Amino acid sequence: MFALDRHASFFQHSLRLLPYHYTQTDTTRLALIFFCVSALDLLGYLPVANQECSPKSKVTKNEVEHWKEWVYSTCLLPTCDAFRCSPATAVPHGASMSSTMDNDNVGYDVGHTAGTYFALSILIILRDDLSRLDRVRMMRWLRKCQRPDGSFAAGVIQSIGNESSDNLEGYFGERDLRFGYCAAAARWFIGGDILVRRNVVQDIDIDSVAAYISSCVSYDGGIAMGRYAEGHAGLTYCGVGTLRLLGQASTKVLTDEAVDGLVRWSLMHQVYAELDAESSSDGASDSEVTSESSSDISVQDGTADIPAGFNGRINKPADTCYSFWSGGTLEMLPLPGTLSSSNTGSLGLSDIRSNIIFLLTQTQNPMIGGFSKVAGTPPDLMHAYLGIAALALSADVVREQGGPEKFAKNDLEREIIASILPLKSIDGALCLSTSAKQYAEGLRAKWEKE
Repeated sequence: MFALDRHASFFQHSLRLLPYHYTQTDTTRLALIFFCVSALDLLGYLPVANQECSPKSKVTKNEVEHWKEWVYSTCLLPTCDAFRCSPATAVPHGASMSSTMDNDNVGYDVGHTAGTYFALSILIILRDDLSRLDRVRMMRWLRKCQRPDGSFAAGVIQSIGNESSDNLEGYFGERDLRFGYCAAAARWFIGGDILVRRNVVQDIDIDSVAAYISSCVSYDGGIAMGRYAEGHAGLTYCGVGTLRLLGQASTKVLTDEAVDGLVRWSLMHQVYAELDAESSSDGASDSEVTSESSSDISVQDGTADIPAGFNGRINKPADTCYSFWSGGTLEMLPLPGTLSSSNTGSLGLSDIRSNIIFLLTQTQNPMIGGFSKVAGTPPDLMHAYLGIAALALSADVVREQGGPEKFAKNDLEREIIASILPLKSIDGALCLSTSAKQYAEGLRAKWEKE
């Protein structure tokens, strides 16, 4: 069964105190907070405006306000145009320091595209109106982060007081589709397209974004880190999500042929997995899994009930996070070759029942809450959140297609599948609850009228 209350407790405790091994992730603290806050939102444990909250929730409205203030006070740059990923990356500067220190350091206190996406997502989930941001300057900053080839950098850094630099701004961070996705989501959150239509600010180069993503499509139909590289489920999600969030760009790249290839590629990465009993009996770790393509194993005798998750690349085991990365991709893509519409896109073409059973029986920790990467390992915040997000996607399909009875083979399975239905609906493109997206759409509608 889905251990909803245990998961809520896991994330509530994690917001207050984390084990020591998370110290190494402190430079991405906003990501950890996003995982916790968004998970609690999907679980119905956040006391935010106009949303039902579980009576078991230990989160108070004062805490919600404190979290919003913390994001602004520790991660928003003084220029109000971007966010750091963590207060750990802040560079000291300000009135209390010498003018020399101020001039030397202010150019290196820089924003990060991923940090900006996580911060905006958290604030939207917590129902902040974003009035403390300079949305015009943020759009200008996003444009600076875009490279000439259409890809996005993690950010830009200005060299000050260096004779060889002449105050030039340079990109930092690799070419990574994840940064492009974060930039596209940030643009949508702040109504960047609205500002562009009003001629208040120039837009990012959307055509070059689409062209860059198109160049990353692998021979097998997935999307890779770059030309001639291997398709990857996480990068495929980022590429498709970027195109969806940019709107008009999607029609140029997501042709019928491309959609068919992406759907097929994503579905082929659902793999049946089982614990390797023979290896385990020899003292091997329980996390060792054997996986086979669902298209091959489904015709074999006695394998119909093996749970099937998703992997990210060929010959990899099923992994919790890819149930969302592939599931989210399928949710964003329309059903190939049909004119019918579905709120869950092509996700219903996957084996929903088997993926639910995989997550709840293989990687869920029913004792302390959370999900692990693979069976037999401890839960972590990223996989815990993406496991819940994947189940929320599945719950949307179950509700849309008539309930657990349409998927379950027996009464026990019906109860197992029904246990995920209390999860809130999720928006696959933004990776947060539909209610949070609707709040953001309300802000965008208000800005449109101003």
